[in-house]
Amino acid sequence: MQTLIAFEAAARLQSFTLAASELNLTQPAVSQQVKLLEDRLGIRLFRRSNNQISLTEQGEQFADSVGAMLDSLSESVQDLAPDAGRTMLTVSLLPSFGSTWFAIRATRFLEAHPQIDLITLSTVACTGFGQEDADVAIRWGPGGTPNVYEERLFGERHILVASAALRDQLAGVKRVDDLAGFPFFRDTNHTEWRAVIERNGGNPELFENGAYFGDSSATLGAIAFGGGVGVVRDVVAQHFLDNGTLIELPFEAVEGPFAYHFLCPHSRLNQPRVQAFLHWLRQEASGA
Repeated sequence: MQTLIAFEAAARLQSFTLAASELNLTQPAVSQQVKLLEDRLGIRLFRRSNNQISLTEQGEQFADSVGAMLDSLSESVQDLAPDAGRTMLTVSLLPSFGSTWFAIRATRFLEAHPQIDLITLSTVACTGFGQEDADVAIRWGPGGTPNVYEERLFGERHILVASAALRDQLAGVKRVDDLAGFPFFRDTNHTEWRAVIERNGGNPELFENGAYFGDSSATLGAIAFGGGVGVVRDVVAQHFLDNGTLIELPFEAVEGPFAYHFLCPHSRLNQPRVQAFLHWLRQEASGA
């Protein structure tokens, strides 16, 4: 059993060192356990090169089987000891997404699954599940993340919004270029604001000045409480629109090129806690 546990951790984390840290063992001890398992099976489970490891094709197949077996064993223990039935799920989220779309919905997941405790990690880059200690992640991008299970949740629209405090001043605005007289805010990592201005017959050069923020949450806050206008993603702005802090201006939106995706190591996909979370995400995403 020790060899299987060591192998599962090393396969999941893609590192003997990280597996050793998780299991409170030394790195040589984990490496030795894996070598013993390979000798018993008569196959190579890992490729070893320059202090890095990667699963062979047979190793990937075996990792899925071992992961499922250990999950099943854990479930059996929980069935025999109901008081030990609580479990934890760590979710890696973009800060802007975690503080808006996810935060206002998390209570619904906890109410539906009181036995699962949620822990969220706010990180911009998905550096790998072993390094982040995350079980699953939600990421924004083009998709196609290698070596993980990935499922598209929903896309996005880029919309023109303004602080609700400007409602009266903007009542007579007919042309998008008329907004150039107001403080203009946008994200540094989103260039779709130009497309929104152009789609509505405007001149982006009129909006070059203003503030650029590295995080969408800061952009939303600047527009809402700084008395300005700007282009934002509807997914992260919806709560501000619903509570009346922001107003959507009557101009055409632009569909974004990227989408939000659920990411998970293949070895964890069939875990009950992950399946419960993914099922809930699908339900929430259908109404996003």
